Amino acid sequence: MTLLLALLLAATPSLPDLQQRLAEERAAAQKLAGRESTLLGRLAELERLIELESRALRAAQVRLRAATVRLAESETHAREAETKVAKATEALEPRLFARYKMGREGYLRFLLGSRSIGEVLRRRRIFNALLEADLDALAVLKIEVEGARAARNELAAANAELGQSVQMESDRRASLQQRIDQQKQVLAAVQEEKGVHEQAARELEEAERNLTTRLREIERARLTPGKPLLIAPEIRLEASIRRARGRLSFPVVGGRVEVHFGRTTDPRFGTVTLQHGIDVRAPLGAPVRAVWGGKVVHAGWFKGYGNLLIVDHGRGIFSLMAHLDQLERAVGDGVRAGEEVGTVGDTGSLKGPYLYFELRDRQRPLDPERWLHRARRGPPLLAGTKGGAVR
Repeated sequence: MTLLLALLLAATPSLPDLQQRLAEERAAAQKLAGRESTLLGRLAELERLIELESRALRAAQVRLRAATVRLAESETHAREAETKVAKATEALEPRLFARYKMGREGYLRFLLGSRSIGEVLRRRRIFNALLEADLDALAVLKIEVEGARAARNELAAANAELGQSVQMESDRRASLQQRIDQQKQVLAAVQEEKGVHEQAARELEEAERNLTTRLREIERARLTPGKPLLIAPEIRLEASIRRARGRLSFPVVGGRVEVHFGRTTDPRFGTVTLQHGIDVRAPLGAPVRAVWGGKVVHAGWFKGYGNLLIVDHGRGIFSLMAHLDQLERAVGDGVRAGEEVGTVGDTGSLKGPYLYFELRDRQRPLDPERWLHRARRGPPLLAGTKGGAVR
């Protein structure tokens, strides 16, 4: 138990340090609030605040567990200390009472009852030995009493820390729920209010243009002489991905194509959008796998796409996986077909957890369903279901 407490406390920063660091990060995020007038920008701010509050909640829960362990340890120490005091008192009390009743006169009678000088000396040695033993017992009792007092103080401090940790955990949970509720309100507006829905569609079109620009930059960085390469000069594979049309592995096992490539019309608002990839509905946390071997050229947040992973498969072909929860590869990492590169998430999403998947021939979008293995596409859903074509 002591080792567990030590490990928990060692792995957890002190409460003031933790609060200060989280307060600084929260203040930095709040500074951005209001500056971003776009819908996607507000959602990005809320996602960052939710992540901060989630981290604060996890830290508070760790402190709470550590405080609970410490309280249990302190209660044990207090009980043991009180037991030791009780035993020491029980052993010493009769002797002290007998010595008190004897008094000085009793001591003299004890010595004068001797028949010889030798017996007087012997009785005196015996009495002194008993006196030293009693003094030692008193010293032990004093130590035990002080230990019990320290254990009671430790118990009081542990109770106070537990109360503080409980309050901190409750505050963080309430703050996190507040941010989640704000996010739900924005997402609900996207699905229920036509103006907001159309605004989201316009901003997503702008995000797509920014993504195309990003891919163009990646291409230029690879081809510009003398400039440090973001990726290898050319990815040499056993077979060209261009020869694998119709045979690429599906990115999420069991996922279903919810929105198809091309023009889509939202059934509620009649909003027409141009879909450059496919929406694959899958559970939060489901593994996302590379459809072909290649090298990661982008891994990180991208406005409108959340956590985005881009893999260069060579011969100018790129695959893009967006709204990931976890990114399990970094820029420059090589990947093989079927390897897990992330998990399904809802970062930057307007309709919950799903995978947005694209294939591009340089900057030109390709229909992924013509490249994926037909037997693994999964049954399609109608466009517009659970949010339509709006990502």
